[in-house]
Amino acid sequence: MGQMDSKKKLGRFELRVSKDDQDVAYLRLPSHPGETCKMSKSLRLTELMGSYTGPDVVLDFDQDGVLVGIEILA
Repeated sequence: MGQMDSKKKLGRFELRVSKDDQDVAYLRLPSHPGETCKMSKSLRLTELMGSYTGPDVVLDFDQDGVLVGIEILA
């Protein structure tokens, strides 16, 4: 495992399933800074892999371009 920037607050993996819609989940990665995180960019998996046909997956990046979360819409 590579070293991470010591300025980043390291957490743990956390999976949250929407209370309103059981088909929506969000995986917070250890690099996620918490509730105050401002996403700089969100990228759908279909934008990377045009032939992808699975659930809608959105990759969230912070202002430094670090992947901090993954949203899954089944």
